[in-house]
Amino acid sequence: MPLRIHLVDFADMAVPGRKTVQPMLTRCPRVRLGLLAFALATFLFSDVAQGQLIDPLDAFPPRWSLDENDCDARITEQGHANDAGAEGGRCETVTMLMSHGTKAVLVYPIEPVRPIDALTASISVKGLSRGIRIGFRVRFPYLIDPETKRPASLLVYGSSYEHIGEFQRLGISDIEGDLKLKRVALRNQFGARSDVSSPYVDAVVMNAYGGPGNHTVRLDLLKIDAMVPLIDDLAAAHASGRSAEALTGTTTRDPNAYDSRRQTIGSLPAQARAVGAAFPVGRVTRILQHNGEPLAWVRSLGFDSIWMSQPPNASILSEAIAARMKIYAPAPSSPDDSLAPLLEPVAGWIVGGDRPMDSTNELDHAEDVRRLRQMPTRWQRPLVGCPVESFREYAAMLDAVVLDAPPRIRSLSSAATKSFRREQTIRMSGKPMAIGISGMANHVASLQTDAIAARIGTPSREGFQWHGMWRQVADALGDAPNAILIRSSVPLSGGTPLQQNRAMSLSFVNRFAAALEQWVSGATIDPQGELIHDLETDRPLYFAHRATTGSTTLIIMTSAMGRGDAAIAGDGKSIGIRLPPSDEGKLIWRLTHFSAERVTPQTDLGGTIVPIVSPDVVEVIAISDDISEAGKIANAAKRFARQAAMDRWQLTSEAIQRSELSWNQAVAARVVSRSAPNDLLQVAKASLESAEQLVRSGQSESSLRMSRRADAWCAKCNWMLQDALLEDVHPNTTFMTASSEPSPGRFVSSPPAIVGDFETQVAWSPLLKTPVNELATFAPSVVNQLGLRSRWGVNRISGGDFESQGSISRADALEREGWTLGRRHAKWAEAEAALIHRGAFSGNGALRLRVTPHGGDPLPGGYEGTCLMVRSPAVRMQTEGVVRIDAVVRTLGFANPHQGLLIYDSVGTQEMGVLVSDQPQWTPVTLFRQLGPDSTLHVMMEVIGGGEAIIDNIQVRTWETTANPTALLRPIDPTLP
Repeated sequence: MPLRIHLVDFADMAVPGRKTVQPMLTRCPRVRLGLLAFALATFLFSDVAQGQLIDPLDAFPPRWSLDENDCDARITEQGHANDAGAEGGRCETVTMLMSHGTKAVLVYPIEPVRPIDALTASISVKGLSRGIRIGFRVRFPYLIDPETKRPASLLVYGSSYEHIGEFQRLGISDIEGDLKLKRVALRNQFGARSDVSSPYVDAVVMNAYGGPGNHTVRLDLLKIDAMVPLIDDLAAAHASGRSAEALTGTTTRDPNAYDSRRQTIGSLPAQARAVGAAFPVGRVTRILQHNGEPLAWVRSLGFDSIWMSQPPNASILSEAIAARMKIYAPAPSSPDDSLAPLLEPVAGWIVGGDRPMDSTNELDHAEDVRRLRQMPTRWQRPLVGCPVESFREYAAMLDAVVLDAPPRIRSLSSAATKSFRREQTIRMSGKPMAIGISGMANHVASLQTDAIAARIGTPSREGFQWHGMWRQVADALGDAPNAILIRSSVPLSGGTPLQQNRAMSLSFVNRFAAALEQWVSGATIDPQGELIHDLETDRPLYFAHRATTGSTTLIIMTSAMGRGDAAIAGDGKSIGIRLPPSDEGKLIWRLTHFSAERVTPQTDLGGTIVPIVSPDVVEVIAISDDISEAGKIANAAKRFARQAAMDRWQLTSEAIQRSELSWNQAVAARVVSRSAPNDLLQVAKASLESAEQLVRSGQSESSLRMSRRADAWCAKCNWMLQDALLEDVHPNTTFMTASSEPSPGRFVSSPPAIVGDFETQVAWSPLLKTPVNELATFAPSVVNQLGLRSRWGVNRISGGDFESQGSISRADALEREGWTLGRRHAKWAEAEAALIHRGAFSGNGALRLRVTPHGGDPLPGGYEGTCLMVRSPAVRMQTEGVVRIDAVVRTLGFANPHQGLLIYDSVGTQEMGVLVSDQPQWTPVTLFRQLGPDSTLHVMMEVIGGGEAIIDNIQVRTWETTANPTALLRPIDPTLP
């Protein structure tokens, strides 16, 4: 078919090296409106070429992947190489190991296009065996294959490879005739009533089978012409009222074929009904909360799916098909027939995206579920939601659930998180589970930090403390989830150094999860786990999860030395894992460096111990009595080792530079009382230099080992810097947790410290380190030299000393001053807020908050266990500035995970709240916040779970810089006093 439109306008796509030629209409200087309309109609409704794709196949990531085969084929190596005979110098190489069979199909996904004769594809191929063939994969969106649970597909082939050892150009075109014959074969296979309408081509394929053994194929310069996007035809058909079948040139619908608009779900053939689970079986699906990032790039980071906030449109569905990505999204309010052929990437509909799944919205969500269950068959998908309470009720409605991990700012231990999650999963009746984990720094703290940096003039932050996220992902894998959802409210593709740093960290963590997924998915989990202590101090160093699949047991260990986004690798100590008698005598491998390193256990009178030297933030040990398991583990990890090594080296390099700069600034500004740990930084630099050489030479396992050591020293330096920056906020105070682990500065909430922006924290330190009722004495500023004074102002909240007597629930002085009380779950527990005059921190009164369960069952933790809330009177600010909130608290009786007293403010919200539990002695809590002009602030307190909290001396002060006339006057006569 002749091409009647010249294709000249090139546009870069997200994948490097891949270019698509976009259509351009012929221009005429004097064209009438009617002629223009005719040209537009010709453009929409004629079988003409609308696009061309050119990919030189010379850049990362590799484009081709192995699809179907009947010879037990697997890719052993894939990359790029220089070849003098290639079209562009470099070409993609694929090495496969095959046995006896007939096919090993490689696929190159493209956006859905019309299967017309004008559609052509060509590629240069070089191999060592004849018979390699190029073709197209055609899918039928309304015909579900019962084996693959996906739309049925067929392959149409073109020319074959004959010149062994040389590059040969292979091509395919004129596929409509072959497609008609193969469509008849599909009806014979699936039945005469099968719906084979609206087919589309979604991939270029190549049967690269070359006989038993290893075979390498070189591929170069792929060209595809006359790509007519399916979405254009569907939109035109929808607008004109014509059928999509007539517009795309497909054969007339079989009169015996079913029509979803006329038949009920019960009358449809089995293969036409919506089938499949929300999450694929046998793997851990990695999902990214989507913020407009290109899907091909998202897939290159190791994600399988995206989580959307809006219903999908034709553009994102087409992009998902080309990128081989799945979509979880809210369902549209009314189905659009033009989108039905493109719904294959939709793996599930999200329920309750705009309203929380709590006890107050159960009826509304139940109504949404009923509506979604009644959608047309072609739109039926599993329903997924994110309940925060009423788990039994929502589990009955949904097909799969997402359980969000506790916010990292609350510093829950791995043991507490595992216990907290176990209580939730018990009430879900075995529904498939995804675990939601924040893939960014605390969002509200980030906004606060950006406002602080803009006000004081510090540069924007460039790094993300990703170790806390990695620790949470490893803890999640220890519970064998079906999927991991990475939460993100800021696009990863923003182009800033911070977003690039986040993208690299997510790439590394995804490779870690992918290397372990086949041993984690469906594994039997030890519900308790085990704490690994330091033999000298008995301090907990690691928490171990045990997951057993067949004869193999994975021990996933996460560092107990973590707070917020920060974590350190066992504090530089070697650890020993004591094995149970059932595991003694088995083979043991260490998987930390994306390899299987044999470990020799030590035996003493107490049993068998596995020694781990220089442990990482996350350690993985495999135990099995099958010697072949090492090869399987090594092959699974080797696929991801190269990219993981590059990511870890780059992340560590940037972290060391930031840490050294921050320490130098802190010491120069005299905001820390200790010298910089130059010895640790120098050791980290030396290790990183060795890692760089290993990365460049392709020794991934060795480079990971050196990068991990450098990263551990850098994380230790950052940990020390945060302690130094916060140590004077609560002088002469040491907080003790239930594990007897000192945690200085744990109950100080400073936004730059939370997000790890130490450069801004250094510049902000004079505010934090200036005691109440004293002038600023750190880092002399220009305003102080001009005779101005900076200090914390007077207390601006009324009733914070709780000197009145009585109950808040009665009309007493506190109520008149604006204190309010809220209760939840009255059926579960008795909630009481009262003023006491004995046992106060200072003065004659304090506020006591008490929650007592009605029955013998303990209350849950987290949002579900919040029973009592108190809000202070409003503090209004007309101008922007910094606010300091102080309180002293005691907590008693909070025994379950994720329970205690949550203290926060209306600006920082619960997302920046400080959780205080296991603190029987008076403990100071301080929050620092940056407020904008005309702001209103409330101090908020929530009791989570059953227990008692006593609060006293709540104060709210603003940072003031005012004139100091006394400093500008001096006596005229020196003899005068």
